Amino acid sequence: MIINIKEKYGWKIYKHREISLWFNGYLTGYSDPSEIIFEQINTLDDKMCSIDFLSKWIENLHGHFAFVVKVSDDWCFVAADKICSIPLFIKLYDGNYYVSNYAPYLKSISGVDGDIDLDLDVALEISMSGFALGGSTLYKDINRLSAGECLLFSKNEIHKTFYYEYVPQELSFYKYEKLKENLTKVLLSTLQKTIDSVNNRQIVVPLSAGNDSRLVASGLKKLGYKNVVCFSYGRSGNYEVETSKKVCEILGYKWIYIQDEFKKKRNFFLSDVYEKYVNTFESYASVPNIQDIYEVYELKKMAVIDDDAVIVNGNSGDFISGGHIPVGVNLDEDVSLSKNFNWTYFLEKHYSLWGKLRTRLNNNLISLKLSEIASKRCKNKSNKYTMYSVMECMECIGRQSRLVSNQQRSYEFFGHEWRLPLWDEELLDFWEGVPIRYKIKQKLYKEVLNDNDWGGVWSTIPINKKIIRPYSIWILRLFVKIIVSPFGRRNWHKLEKKIFVYWMHPSYARAVVSYFDVLFDNREQRNTNSWTADQFVNKKGLKNVMNVSNLIKNKYNDF
Repeated sequence: MIINIKEKYGWKIYKHREISLWFNGYLTGYSDPSEIIFEQINTLDDKMCSIDFLSKWIENLHGHFAFVVKVSDDWCFVAADKICSIPLFIKLYDGNYYVSNYAPYLKSISGVDGDIDLDLDVALEISMSGFALGGSTLYKDINRLSAGECLLFSKNEIHKTFYYEYVPQELSFYKYEKLKENLTKVLLSTLQKTIDSVNNRQIVVPLSAGNDSRLVASGLKKLGYKNVVCFSYGRSGNYEVETSKKVCEILGYKWIYIQDEFKKKRNFFLSDVYEKYVNTFESYASVPNIQDIYEVYELKKMAVIDDDAVIVNGNSGDFISGGHIPVGVNLDEDVSLSKNFNWTYFLEKHYSLWGKLRTRLNNNLISLKLSEIASKRCKNKSNKYTMYSVMECMECIGRQSRLVSNQQRSYEFFGHEWRLPLWDEELLDFWEGVPIRYKIKQKLYKEVLNDNDWGGVWSTIPINKKIIRPYSIWILRLFVKIIVSPFGRRNWHKLEKKIFVYWMHPSYARAVVSYFDVLFDNREQRNTNSWTADQFVNKKGLKNVMNVSNLIKNKYNDF
């Protein structure tokens, strides 16, 4: 096993006698993560040196992390945490296994360009969703560890297992009021663990107008932590900025505003800094997460937060509390994990970055791959599944771990640690057992937040009260909507995305491409990730997402 770990962006190497440990992240309860890992490795005997034993041990480690521990050339253990918040990659080449935190290194070791090994099916997955399924990457010989996965290299053999699965099922027998009480306790516990882990350092919260970041900020206030700074960003006068400022005023926390200006943000996405960010965290498994990257760049230029500040955002409270469950759809009937599983709602939610890619062939290919992975990953003790539990499991190991958690790269790039309290194991365990009826429309979550009213910022300040700014856009949009309304809602939304959304977004997120790219595009874009996916495949020599779809059609011309 050959280890090549870049000791940057949070990665550190620890040595104890003949043992080497590469670690990134944090372990709850340990200021020095090497302490517990070296202790465990030193106690292993021949019977314990098995993937079964090690997977049970890793399951009981708490925090967000990735690590590689090497005892000898013939024994190495590699693990990702339960949501794969930090990527690791593996490749078999010329009889050797290679492990790295930098995917381009693995692509380069063959000494050739490697594009002949490009996987068109994965290119389609990324084009449609922004991320690859399972452990796949764009290149057939490079794999990425998945959420809750570990592997052992021993005696020239490699053993892999999934030590953790998030598969919601109604395990809780508590009454509703007891569930509310328990959720309050778990939220306070996870936030207290965050406080304990930062050793009195400054906590910086990216504060929006939504529930999750407000929960983090108000929870820290409830627990009495004072060294907190919040920052918000966006166009002048947008609802996110106005709301977050009010929240900070009531909580008594310092508030920093980063005003997004279109020209500056567009220039940033054309800059060497952005290109370096994208190249530094190239995974070949997902598009770059660009949320916060420009704003943290500006924050660092302003020199208004501590160099050792820890950034704590609200990922991924909306998903885990039920915010992605379709309304009006029966998802709680028992289902079978088969090739005939109905993925219609899942495809609409997660594989519709480009409407033109939703062809019968493409839908079938994605559905088959989803069923294949679900049969391996959606494991629970009862062996009974609902459509809801399967979809939640697949989103957790898919979009959430592959794309959303990559937001942390924005913080690492500028030298900051991060914490994810709303992805804590206690909350995973809690939400996994909550009945679906209490998660639809985030019923339980929202009621607990409003009933607790920590810091007095829930009962008085609306959540996500969206206001269209500037007024000139609002007036023009209304005028066009009236004219287009006879042609139906679907046509109106297509036109709105082409003409107005570029300027309406609170932080000009679509500035990653030019306005004319958006205006004259007919592929039925969905959001900013549509464009980062298009850029991703273009950078890999595939021109654009429609070209990927055409290549897939040629590949399966007898489908």
